[in-house]
Amino acid sequence: MTPARRAIRFPLEAPVAFWWNDASGMTQHGEGRSRDISEFGAFILGKVSPPLGARVGLRILIEELPNTAPAIRVQIDGHVSRVVASGIDQGTSGFAVLSDRAVLKESNKPE
Repeated sequence: MTPARRAIRFPLEAPVAFWWNDASGMTQHGEGRSRDISEFGAFILGKVSPPLGARVGLRILIEELPNTAPAIRVQIDGHVSRVVASGIDQGTSGFAVLSDRAVLKESNKPE
């Protein structure tokens, strides 16, 4: 039996940029797409994944839809809590991030 989730996850496919420091302290970068997001984190699909436990930063762009609010940029700082290995056919892997801090900004505002 799996433990109950702390928050509802919302399906959201949006572009994501992410970064982390590798074992030698060098900053690594990746891009992907979100699969879902909650107030406590997100699940990201991409060609690369940070290692389990790594401190990671995410920038998710939620694009503007017609007749709605402006585009929103979500900045998340957290750590990788789960990594899913690449699928042979898909060429992608995935990772879950638990958020320590999340900030929402209009995407046309400076960072």
